[in-house]
Amino acid sequence: MIGNLRNIVFVSPVCFNGLFQRHQGIATELVKNGYCVYYVNPLISNGFGVEIVKKTGLKILTVKIPFKASNYPRLHKYSVRLSLRLIVKKLHLNIKDTVLWLSEPSCAEMASCGWEKVIYDCCDFHGAFPGQNMSVWKYYESKILSKADIIFVSHPYLKERLDGLGNGKCFILPNATSYKTKKHFKTRVKAEKIKLLSSGAHFEWVDINWLKMLASLNFVELHIAGVGRGRNFEELIKLKNVFFHGKLEQHQLKDLMQECHVGLVPFKNIELIRAVDPIKVYDYVAMGLHVWAPDIESLRVNPYISCFISDSLQAKKAIEELRTRCDALEVSVPTWSDRVSAI
Repeated sequence: MIGNLRNIVFVSPVCFNGLFQRHQGIATELVKNGYCVYYVNPLISNGFGVEIVKKTGLKILTVKIPFKASNYPRLHKYSVRLSLRLIVKKLHLNIKDTVLWLSEPSCAEMASCGWEKVIYDCCDFHGAFPGQNMSVWKYYESKILSKADIIFVSHPYLKERLDGLGNGKCFILPNATSYKTKKHFKTRVKAEKIKLLSSGAHFEWVDINWLKMLASLNFVELHIAGVGRGRNFEELIKLKNVFFHGKLEQHQLKDLMQECHVGLVPFKNIELIRAVDPIKVYDYVAMGLHVWAPDIESLRVNPYISCFISDSLQAKKAIEELRTRCDALEVSVPTWSDRVSAI
């Protein structure tokens, strides 16, 4: 894929110091495979310059620019050009001998700057998030796709969308877990209370009413880890059987998962979710949790979700099955090392 090139500028939509996700996982494994990776955090406005921090073999760049205007592509391109000039100057980089691994569509302008290779890594349906302007993100993606040598996507629906535009350069690279995993058998739950866990951002794409329904059941504790917003979410975390942990560090979330029995994927049936390959599912299973989700067709392609629940009757039946029986299913979860080895 990359050949003899050893330098990679990895432009990410998330900061490296957040919860370990797709971008941190791939970048870290590329370093382990001998590449020199410059991980670029999301651009910061109202500043000027580049700071570099070394971590786990990576060089993590924080780039500050005078302004951002991602909703106005023809203006934002000047900010992106400036950020790239700052990066090149700081690193003394020859981009003609460097790979651009682009995961942040708003930095599309970088793809036109003469890299040896351009890789577009798409793990979300950009433009479909609540409040986003679809036409803006289509503009960014069309610009990237015209320059990309290879396109990686995390979900078949994204491949379906991009195949025609990508001229056969599009490949599925699913998500994985950052935890060390081993094969294990799921077991019956013998605890008095079934501990359910919902982790991540509880924003407009999360079905809060579905979580409320689960929290109302007897012999259930609902643990919420992460962030949320809106009146419905505030009502949820005040319920009697709900324990709100807030935003956790990676090791804290791991400890909480080890205390729980079921991991939840509480998504709504909206266009955005048609393209989601939830990393939390891989992490839940790696920690030995059963996985429940609403009965949404797009989630049924995920082999690790063990139960689909539409109402309280189905939830009660799922709880009873956790207590009385468990399929003797041996589980092995792919890691980011597996994914980069496949590349």
